[in-house]
Order: sequence, then C-alpha cells, then structure tokens
Amino acid sequence: MSEAVVTDVLAEAVRTDPSAANQERLWTATFGLDRWWFVQRGEADNPQPFVGVHREQPFLMAFTSAQRARGFAIENGLAEADVEVPVLALAPQDAVAQAPVWLQQGIAAITFDHGISGYFAPLGNLPAIRSHVQGAA
Repeated sequence: MSEAVVTDVLAEAVRTDPSAANQERLWTATFGLDRWWFVQRGEADNPQPFVGVHREQPFLMAFTSAQRARGFAIENGLAEADVEVPVLALAPQDAVAQAPVWLQQGIAAITFDHGISGYFAPLGNLPAIRSHVQGAA
C-alpha cells in the first residue's frame, strides 16, 4: 500500500473516530513521509508553495505524493494537463522550520491531499505535533 493510501485510510479513521490514538497514527504517518509535495508557484529562482483558500482562510495545500500535487494543479486550472506541472518537495522537518514564515505571511494552516482526504492542522501546531509523534527531534 502506498504511503498516500495509508494516510487516506488513517484520515478516514480520524474522520469516523477522532480519538487521540487515531490522530496520532495519522500524524505519525504524515511526519514519516520523506517529502511533502506542493504545487509550485512563483518564479523558478524563488519558488513558493501554492496557497489556497479553505474554510475561508489561507491554507498551504500539501500533498502526500508528487502525483497528487500535479493532479490537484490540473483539476483546479493551475496547470494544463499536457504540460509539466512544477512541484516543490520539502522534507517534513523543513516545512516545520518554514512554518513561522508562512504564519507571518498570514497563512493559517496546512491541509493534506485536499479533495481526497483533506486533513489539516494549524501551522502553529506543526512543531508540537512533530514533537509528539517523533519525540524531541
């Protein structure tokens, strides 16, 4: 089972039973991914992740695979289906390190696999979630 499918199953478990144990399993799997994927915006020398509006707030749109990021871009008119869709890949720890900058830019939260599983967390909570599921890394 691919990592993306694993997070889908865990996100559905949280949706049906939002227990601490289910949430811990979901975030452990999310922080266990090698990379978080984002649709790339901006110039090649200053790439930025795509920020969408979800629940009337700016959200980073992260994905559990490059294919899902590309699919989101095409489905939402951010890229043509017949061209290369630029994506960014960040290690989870790099995204956590970047979170304060994104918060200062007014971005409220991060959502994963929007339109598929769509689980999310406030950006300010990422360090605490990571510490909880990985120890004091």
